[in-house]
Amino acid sequence: MYLALYRKYRPKKFNEIIGQDHIVKTLQNQIALDKVGHAYLFCGSRGTGKTSTAKIFARELNCTCEHKNTCKFCKEELSLDILEIDAASNNGVDEIRDLREKVKYPPVDGKYKVYIIDEVHMLSPSAFNALLKTLEEPPKHAIFILATTEVHKLPQTILSRCMRFDFKLVAIEELISHLKNILKKENIQFEEDAVELIARAGEGSVRDTLSIADRCISYADKLTRQSVIEILGETERQSLIALSDIILNGNVGDALIKLDELLKAGKSPAVLSKDLIYYYRDLLLINVIGEKSANMVMASAEDFNQMQKQATNQNYAKIVQAIELLSSVEAELRYSVQPRIVLESVIIRLFSQTNLLQRIEKLEKMIASGVTIEAQQVKQEIPVQTAQKAESKEEIPAVKLENSDRIIGELLAYLRDNKQMSLLMACRQISKAAVENNEIILYIKDKSAINMIKMQKNLDVLNEYFKSIHTAWQIKEFGDNSAANNIANKFKNRL
Repeated sequence: MYLALYRKYRPKKFNEIIGQDHIVKTLQNQIALDKVGHAYLFCGSRGTGKTSTAKIFARELNCTCEHKNTCKFCKEELSLDILEIDAASNNGVDEIRDLREKVKYPPVDGKYKVYIIDEVHMLSPSAFNALLKTLEEPPKHAIFILATTEVHKLPQTILSRCMRFDFKLVAIEELISHLKNILKKENIQFEEDAVELIARAGEGSVRDTLSIADRCISYADKLTRQSVIEILGETERQSLIALSDIILNGNVGDALIKLDELLKAGKSPAVLSKDLIYYYRDLLLINVIGEKSANMVMASAEDFNQMQKQATNQNYAKIVQAIELLSSVEAELRYSVQPRIVLESVIIRLFSQTNLLQRIEKLEKMIASGVTIEAQQVKQEIPVQTAQKAESKEEIPAVKLENSDRIIGELLAYLRDNKQMSLLMACRQISKAAVENNEIILYIKDKSAINMIKMQKNLDVLNEYFKSIHTAWQIKEFGDNSAANNIANKFKNRL
């Protein structure tokens, strides 16, 4: 029967464990100095070597041949002195009571009797209570090693009695090196890019990486980039570059067309979203640390050059916004019955928000530089639909202006900083601000914007803002004098 790679190449000695040098060195020193504890807690993500390290540690503790591979512990023969318990299926108080009775008996062949309790967080509260006293004061010959992927579920009384070791995710570089060595031993041909894709898909787990490699090996005799992409449904780098280029520099229609092409090619919306997050993370690294990121970004020289052209300071805000939006819907994409619609809506939101930020930033820079903004410039800054409505022959009433452009800019900046995006969109329709009798008057022609501002929650936000700057305010709709007076009276707020 075929033996899976993760079982065939499971570590048998300390020097075969990858990515956990800080733990291996500590355990080896404890054995050498004869300072072995009575209870250990191995915690961390799946596939990082917790159980394998526990078994190796147990054998090393009981070795009687000074590591010459002659004793039964070095030969990995079954031993009554090393007991592995699956807490997922033995999680009741009766099983722990049985363990408490048996722990009294001394070891048969070795120096210690080692109990490895895997997935210990699955024990019931009563089972934890039964284990507590034995864990605190076990017999001199007994050592407990608890392993878990969810350490937060363990009672503090258990945590305080154990020596804790946190297993970290294995770096992609180490996974790549480990996988290459295994493929060479198995006489399997491979492409460098294919190994990189498999290691990245493993997400820091050695077992997951080898399981994925097993699937890909079964698909084709030679591991190629294309075969791995077909198995995993990963998005090719060039497709990501093209889609990202449209998002950063194009329009929403082109982005949705490109997205449709990728999804029709069989890409999962959830996988595509994750690939885009990783891609924008790489762009962020290139933008922040420049050429030094070449060792951190897994890309060919040609792809890296194209990514550098996208990772400009001009695109910085868009890149950060893309990471935030895509990350916010990761769980929704995974469990939604319509993941495609979720992803498309994120792309549309990304365009609307980045365009809004660009307009606000432009206005803020102009105000900060002391530029006087003419009415025509403000018209050009507001959305197209508002500009079309502003083509009325009636002009704004002549009033004494006092830094009116600054008033609008500071209000928009306040709303953006406080993430009041819907109210921000409405206030973007303000055509002009005037100061009359120590009162700020905001003029709006767009009725939908006025209806948005009329919502109580939005009025509360505006009241709070103008109260903070000790100023009375009101809104006027110009076009119909009677309507303007009614709205002015309704929204007039004085301190």
